Amino acid sequence: MTDLIRTGNAVSQAHGPSLIHWSTDDVAPAARFDYYAEVLSAAQTPMSVFSDSPRSFAAAMTMVDLGGVSVMRQSGSGNSARRVGRDIERSSERSFHLLASLATDWTMQHRGALGVRPGEAVLFDSDLPYDLSIANPYEFVHIRFTNTWMQQWVPSPAALVGRAISAEKGWGRALTAFAIQLSPQAVTESPLPPSLLLDQLGSLLALSAHERAASRSSTPGERALCERARDAVAQCSQDPSLSAAGIAAELGVSVRTMHRSLAATGETFGGVVIEARVSAAVRMLESPLFRRLATAEIGRRAGFSDPSHFVRAFRARVGQTPLQFRRSRHG
Repeated sequence: MTDLIRTGNAVSQAHGPSLIHWSTDDVAPAARFDYYAEVLSAAQTPMSVFSDSPRSFAAAMTMVDLGGVSVMRQSGSGNSARRVGRDIERSSERSFHLLASLATDWTMQHRGALGVRPGEAVLFDSDLPYDLSIANPYEFVHIRFTNTWMQQWVPSPAALVGRAISAEKGWGRALTAFAIQLSPQAVTESPLPPSLLLDQLGSLLALSAHERAASRSSTPGERALCERARDAVAQCSQDPSLSAAGIAAELGVSVRTMHRSLAATGETFGGVVIEARVSAAVRMLESPLFRRLATAEIGRRAGFSDPSHFVRAFRARVGQTPLQFRRSRHG
């Protein structure tokens, strides 16, 4: 991490990682554009940045580093950025970058020319050159993945690199909707542990890549492993510390193999966990033995650390709130 990264304004969090914030308001007007360009190169990848109005340029960025994944929100004046061979040579490691604009059209050259609409996302590979242009004031979600983290979920990311990921259909719709909600503040304030959010993000990336790259159906081996994973999750779904790494170790396979098998059968690890926890809550709500427990306590015992998340997940899968379900079963 460079000195420039360290000089960002850190905002401490009571629990979890800290936010780091940069703004051109922090420096003299004459230095603002150069400051912005240096921050981008330090926090993301080496690049060249250009502006038609550098004297009136303004921008801000907030970041949270989760280890393997950094979540950023960027806003500012229109500009363009270019990464060429000499920039790639300066990079110490390969990384991937998921970009989505909240309100502004933008264009890019990265494995071909592409116009990108608000809500759509594009995955960039730092090993390849790019040229992007944002004509108007913008607000972007930018999620940076290390190569190690990406390979764990998407061993062949070329299926997604340089192509618009639809916000209207398929797994791309779920991926873009989820990614856009991942502001640094949302991550640090979430009732869910960051690891679970990252598991969900990785699962959606894997499903989107699989949807693009593969037309084949799942193999018998993948389906068998998926069933074993579901059984293992069901046995310990009430444990709040449940993780993909723990289940994969129990099954004797790598995390990547488990995620790929789940993706091949249309599943995500996060979805399997939520399904198992809702099923556990249903059993408790139906049982007379638990009638004296509040629904929030039943959610906690089922593995949900946040009562509101329990209600949302339960209603999405059962069609009723936990309280409505209990009343329908016990009058």
